[in-house]
Amino acid sequence: MRRALFSFAVLVVGLAACGPGAPGPGIDVDRALIEGKDIAFPRVYNSDASTRVRNYIVEMLREMDVTAELSPVGTVEVPRIEVAGVVYRERHSVDVNDPDLLARFGPPTGKALVVMAHYDSVARSPGACDNAAAVGVLLEVARVLKAQPPDRPVILAFTAAEEVGLVGAEALANKLGSDVEFAIALDLIGGDGPLVVNGASELIGQRELAWLRDAANRAGVELSFPLAHRVVSRWWPQAERSDHGPFTMRGIRAVHFYNRGNDGEWIDRAYHSEHDTWRRVHPEQVAAVGRLLLALVAKPVPAHDGDGFVVPIAHVVIPRWLIVAFELALAILTALALARQRRARSPGAGLLLGSACYLAALVLAIVVERIATAYPAAWLLSPLRMTIAVALVLSGSFGLLTRLVARFTPWTGALRYRALASLMCLVIGLLFVAVGAAELAWIWLVPAFVIAIAPGAIGVIVSLLPAILVLRPVQLREAAWNNFLPTSLPLAVWIGLFGVPTIAAAAWAFRGRPVPRGPLVTLILGVGCGLAVSAGLVVAITTKTTCSSSEFWRFSLACERV
Repeated sequence: MRRALFSFAVLVVGLAACGPGAPGPGIDVDRALIEGKDIAFPRVYNSDASTRVRNYIVEMLREMDVTAELSPVGTVEVPRIEVAGVVYRERHSVDVNDPDLLARFGPPTGKALVVMAHYDSVARSPGACDNAAAVGVLLEVARVLKAQPPDRPVILAFTAAEEVGLVGAEALANKLGSDVEFAIALDLIGGDGPLVVNGASELIGQRELAWLRDAANRAGVELSFPLAHRVVSRWWPQAERSDHGPFTMRGIRAVHFYNRGNDGEWIDRAYHSEHDTWRRVHPEQVAAVGRLLLALVAKPVPAHDGDGFVVPIAHVVIPRWLIVAFELALAILTALALARQRRARSPGAGLLLGSACYLAALVLAIVVERIATAYPAAWLLSPLRMTIAVALVLSGSFGLLTRLVARFTPWTGALRYRALASLMCLVIGLLFVAVGAAELAWIWLVPAFVIAIAPGAIGVIVSLLPAILVLRPVQLREAAWNNFLPTSLPLAVWIGLFGVPTIAAAAWAFRGRPVPRGPLVTLILGVGCGLAVSAGLVVAITTKTTCSSSEFWRFSLACERV
């Protein structure tokens, strides 16, 4: 017991040590907020408003005795964007009259750390979080760097025409090119969501991740590295939608800092709308970004040397090959454990008939979802309620169907259900490893291993891990918001796929040991399953949508604010 308590204490201390330290040197937050608020009005590129903002930035820098270098953008060829065969944007040219504004600090020679914030906005939007708050931060960072010049070149860039295809950043990347050591884009900061690293492509390895993490620790900032974001940035760097993207596409290391969502979500429903007002900007988030940037400037950008992985929760950076090796070891051990199982053959209903029952239950769940929602993907407006409703209908109807089959023939082959639960997780996990998404593969490989070796109840609990992590309401809404979730598929299909390991593991746990039999047990199970279906129907039918079909398809989830 003492050894166990000691080990637990060491773990707690270790995790605490991985958290952020005391706040480091920062910027004048009050002044940054004033400067950001001063430009929080619609400022479309090539407009009088964008010219006013440009002049404002130049004047603020002049008052600090900092020269603002006006870098013309001109006509820029915006590249074509295609992701997984879907064309998001055709190649076209954009003429920009607004210049990029550059402020240089430190030695005049050498590769520079570039930090960018775009100063334009979309039409009708005050653009507070997108991106006036970041401009205010960059102005105050300039003030600090003027008073305390850095040991290495630093360029603060206020980019033009970001909202029409990262045009100013395209021009800047063309101009600076090999003179850039590392580029950072500030975009959508100031919300109440966590500050995260986005855009960490294959160019960002172990040393770069450790550099970012260490700077956050010194600054006392909680910096997150979402696993799904890392995978998407590695798979499709061409799809990046902030100013770091043009640098990444030219082989220059770059990332994007932003606050992941607002109003308690991982999305910002006020994005690109008249609701992106200054009252939504949180001073403590602005302060955190300022401290983080100053901490990054204080240490040189490390040389690239090997790929990296950020361990969730602990935020420990390890070589990426370690997580791949760990996952492959889990896969091998799972396969060995499954190979040692012996199945007894006996007549009766088995896995094939059980699968048919599950498919029938899934069809019923899809029908219920279609009836309960006014239009496809309306479940995104109430994902938690609809997830509960669909799960209840699916599990309850599956139970009723299996009870019906049991009236005619006994269920047999319990080990096959365990094998199905483990194998499905194993195959999905290995598929993620094969396509370069080791960051996500462990979510399935850990349950595969545990199901294969652990008692039934433990296996059932661990089998829920993929569903809990992937089907979280905030996760679903974020994936749909970023167009990475095919909303044409019913929610019931996703729940059905993620539910296979859990249902199969539960079947193994239930039938792998002696259980009470008889009419009373059958009655209790039947009534329980019937109540589950009834409860699911009630929840589904009483779930109200806040948007009409036309509003939803026009504004997506932002329709909730229309």
